[in-house]
Amino acid sequence: HAGDRRVSRSRLLAFAAACIAGCSATAHAQRPPVTRPPASQRDTVSRRAAGDTVAARRDTISGADTATKANLVEPDSTMRRLLALPGYNARVYQAESLTFDALSRGICLATRATIASGDSLLLKSESICSAGAGNQIRVGSDTTKGRNVIRLPGQNPIFSTGASTYNVAQRRAVVNQVSTSLEQSGETLRIAGERIVVVQPPRDSLPRDSTGKEVPMTGSTATFYLRDGTITACTDSVPDYHFSAGEIKRTGSFVVARPAVLYIGDVPVMWLPFLFQDVRGGRHSGLLAPNVGVSDIVRNSPSYRRNIEGLGYYVALSDYVDAQGYLDWRSSAGQADINGDQGYTRYNGELRYNWLERYLSGRVAVSQTNQGYSKNTAISIDHRQEFTRNSSLNASYNYVTNTFLQRQTTVNPYQASATISSRANYTQRVGPLNFSLGGQQTQYPGRTQLERAFPSFNMSTSPLDLGSWLVWTPSVTYSSQQTLRIDQASAQSVFLRSGLTGAGADTIFGDTLRRNSYSSSLSVGTPITLFGSQIGNSFSLSSRRADFLQREDVTDVVTGVVDPRFYTSTFETAFDWSPQFNLPAIGRNNFNLSTSLSFANVDPSPLAIRNHRTNGQWVTQSKRPLFGVSASPTLFGLFGGFGPYSRLRHSITPIVSYSYAPAHGVSNEFLAATGRTKFSTVTQDTTGYLGSLAQSALSFQLSTNLEGKTRSRNDSNPEAGDKVKIVSLNFSPLSYDFERARATHHAIRGLTSDEMDVTITSDLLPGFNLAAQYSLFQGSTLSDTAQFKPFFRGVSSSFTFSNTANPFAVLYRLFGGSVPQGEPVVNPANVPPDDRYARQVASQPVAGRSSARAAMLPTVTEGWQASFQFSAQRQRPVTGSNVVAYDPSARCLAQFPGTRYQLAYQQCVTQALATPTTETAIGSGLAGSTIFSYPNTTSLNSNLGFNLTEHWSASYNTQYDFERHAFSLQVVSLQRDLHDWRAIFGFTQSPNGAFSFNFLVSLKAEPELKFDYRKATYRGAGY
Repeated sequence: HAGDRRVSRSRLLAFAAACIAGCSATAHAQRPPVTRPPASQRDTVSRRAAGDTVAARRDTISGADTATKANLVEPDSTMRRLLALPGYNARVYQAESLTFDALSRGICLATRATIASGDSLLLKSESICSAGAGNQIRVGSDTTKGRNVIRLPGQNPIFSTGASTYNVAQRRAVVNQVSTSLEQSGETLRIAGERIVVVQPPRDSLPRDSTGKEVPMTGSTATFYLRDGTITACTDSVPDYHFSAGEIKRTGSFVVARPAVLYIGDVPVMWLPFLFQDVRGGRHSGLLAPNVGVSDIVRNSPSYRRNIEGLGYYVALSDYVDAQGYLDWRSSAGQADINGDQGYTRYNGELRYNWLERYLSGRVAVSQTNQGYSKNTAISIDHRQEFTRNSSLNASYNYVTNTFLQRQTTVNPYQASATISSRANYTQRVGPLNFSLGGQQTQYPGRTQLERAFPSFNMSTSPLDLGSWLVWTPSVTYSSQQTLRIDQASAQSVFLRSGLTGAGADTIFGDTLRRNSYSSSLSVGTPITLFGSQIGNSFSLSSRRADFLQREDVTDVVTGVVDPRFYTSTFETAFDWSPQFNLPAIGRNNFNLSTSLSFANVDPSPLAIRNHRTNGQWVTQSKRPLFGVSASPTLFGLFGGFGPYSRLRHSITPIVSYSYAPAHGVSNEFLAATGRTKFSTVTQDTTGYLGSLAQSALSFQLSTNLEGKTRSRNDSNPEAGDKVKIVSLNFSPLSYDFERARATHHAIRGLTSDEMDVTITSDLLPGFNLAAQYSLFQGSTLSDTAQFKPFFRGVSSSFTFSNTANPFAVLYRLFGGSVPQGEPVVNPANVPPDDRYARQVASQPVAGRSSARAAMLPTVTEGWQASFQFSAQRQRPVTGSNVVAYDPSARCLAQFPGTRYQLAYQQCVTQALATPTTETAIGSGLAGSTIFSYPNTTSLNSNLGFNLTEHWSASYNTQYDFERHAFSLQVVSLQRDLHDWRAIFGFTQSPNGAFSFNFLVSLKAEPELKFDYRKATYRGAGY
């Protein structure tokens, strides 16, 4: 019939099925013939299940209609067969009513009109109309202002309130009064505009599968044009901020806008000529966003040094490998003086890989730093791989060619002092055997010395049951160490400063620039358990060699005459055998009595040695039986309570042992090899060596604890109190030899322990730990010349409290107050308080993005916390002609010789003094060798973190050097959460004299959009 004809709702499904065939994307000539099934197999409307009516489905449509879901009616068997026909791209049309113009073949869907592809929504509106003869599809209208939803494949839905059109031939959509969203950087960006144009690629260019269907198009293939648009990530109904742009274009990978204005509320605060952003998700190649501050673009003073970091390109090579190269640059600001801050240029490259299926991951990074005439190449390699469940490899390699320049060009206080460390370890398990092969290498900032431990081999096994009466547990350990380019103070530098230089010095003292040492050790343990008794048996072989000049005062064994000698190199090889028998326990008793029998060396030295003093000849000593008995009872007493305590418990655990060994002599040759003498300066005879006397020693060690049980607040359970360790004391063992006291006719000479340590802990102060060390004798206790002069060597203490471990809350709870229990805090006593600016912690990488992003500003958590670590170290004063004091000037003079580098030399000395030294002297270790004297160190390290308000948080880390009366490290951070923005104020001061001030305000949704001000200075005012 001519004119419009309104189709009833009952015929809508049949018409939609016809539309599917009529709207096929495949040419009519290519359509396969439709084979009609026999009449007996045809599924008709009358065969539908009871209750499956259009009226029943109307409730489903209206009840489940949401903004972004298709909510299609469940198709019947006829519809399912039509949707499954091969070679067709099915489109489902659904609405409350449909109007069909028979003359123009136009169609109009009204009231909850929906067009979907499969389960994916394409269009949803109150009206969707097609002219029939033309290619235009009209969605909604400007008069009704209804909400329209347009969803492109791979994109978030686009909402509009105005009329929208879509050209089927041109694949072009025009949407008015539009709003949509975009996922990026973990944030959802809300986009709105007056008009958006979406252009899709031609249908002929789209890929198809084997059946001829189009492959679903991803959103990255469409191009978006937005006019008068706004962008924001604020979730409030009235956003706190937004960006406004006149024209916005988004291709598959990028968004370009011009011009752009940032509004805070309704106030414009910044105008940008254009914006450019890569919006591809996941890993993809592209430019790296550089770290550039406002002051780096417009210098605010003639002396300001511009900094650009991270300017480069990222390449995603595959799903498992990526690479990046970037540039770091610091200007010299016109400074031509080589002693000044010349700036630098650093070229960086990094390759990363991660293959989970192969249990393989790692990275390789290289950087080249150029500063005037100085260059530094830094290499970082990390590799982790699991070959099988029983074998794995972990390797981390860090190396720099110029440690001074590496330290000088960083403002990170932890990087400036942390060791440059490398480690590798391969483990293998074969049955009960465990094998480990690895190595380690360490460099120090501002020093040339390099320490390497490679290879390091270890073989251990679980106990092997060779029989019901025999258990064997063998083990093998081998290690080799090298210390290259030694830069410690030595007697050689003293001689050169005294005037002995030139060819004569080279002839006598050798090459003064090359000082190396080597050592290795091999240990084999074969302990067995025979009929329940343990028999220990171990062998060890060690060697060491120092290839540099050393002075040793050799003392004659008999006469005691001291003869200074100079060795261009020293060496020693030692062999030892240690058998031990643990006798069966003396029954079950409260004293834990146990006995032992071993064969010990007469002198504490190894069994056989050869060194430079024996001209390479082996000399040996004897062994003697050593009988021992020990007891470790636990004595405790319970006492009535007082105050907040219902009961007190005091326990004492002494460890008392007695050992006896018969007298045995030591040859003069062996004493000469170890540097000992029999001559006594007290009695002027040969009774000065006490090691060959009979041993009748008593050893005593004590630990005591005082615990209290708080009163219960529950009357029904009076025993439900808390246990509190009020105080705990632990003392190191002290040994007293009665035979030695008798032979020397002096009671105090019977004390053979050189040192005494005491440790104090308490639960009343969370995280509290106090340890003190004392030196008891001046000189060796094996000689009668040792003098009992207790000397305080050092103390270390740590103390931590927070909102979950508050000492005042603990005391308040003890006296009956109600305080909620918090989470337990790990006791930091296990962490060395004298780590010297994290020197002993895991080294940070020296190259790659991970090194550039090393955290200088600590993360502040909720609540508050404070920790303090105090450390003081002293060395007993030593006198004599063979004493060398720590002298940083000698080390710095070797790096910066001549007057040309005078300022750099002074800066090197200041930096060396700013970092407390933790060096270990390298020498022969024999009596009479060079003694190294190091300065005292006293420092306090404090870490504070707290929340000023709900959105303000602050942290302060500092280390104060009491010897220099100056702060050697400071890190101050102040952070503010501004809802959609994040503000950070930071100040850092490094031990190398560098300090920096940072001010950063960045957008959470787009961290690269920020206001950044940084000022870094690499030379302190005192240089």
